[in-house]
Amino acid sequence: MTEERGVEEIVLAAIVDAERRVLIQPRVGDLGLAEAWELPGGKIEPGEDHAAALVREVEEETGIGVRVGDLAVAVCHSYPDRRVALYAYVCLPVGTETPPRWARWAPLAEYRALQMPEANGPIVDALERAFAGLDTDSSTSYR
Repeated sequence: MTEERGVEEIVLAAIVDAERRVLIQPRVGDLGLAEAWELPGGKIEPGEDHAAALVREVEEETGIGVRVGDLAVAVCHSYPDRRVALYAYVCLPVGTETPPRWARWAPLAEYRALQMPEANGPIVDALERAFAGLDTDSSTSYR
């Protein structure tokens, strides 16, 4: 699945804090998804692996450093104007956990109740399963 074949590859960071909340932010720059909340992340640059893209994108968008963990889910979704391949990884914050003023920490149940991009429903389902066995004090679950 590559952008050359009409599919945008996007990585998402499910940054989980000690209270098992995820960092969410309002969607910007896409009128079709205005008012929606999303996980931080973005497009993968040519030659960049998923972990490097996540670290770069999350730092650019939130100023928060992350340690990339396991892939929670990969989802392909077709919007009216494009197809996307989304890869959601469970990540831990490194350093400060203070989000920028436009972002916030939310339990998955709260995030599910907010307006979000269509493709994020299955992602939240997978994150609920992933968080059920997550030990945020252990480094064995993370690279």
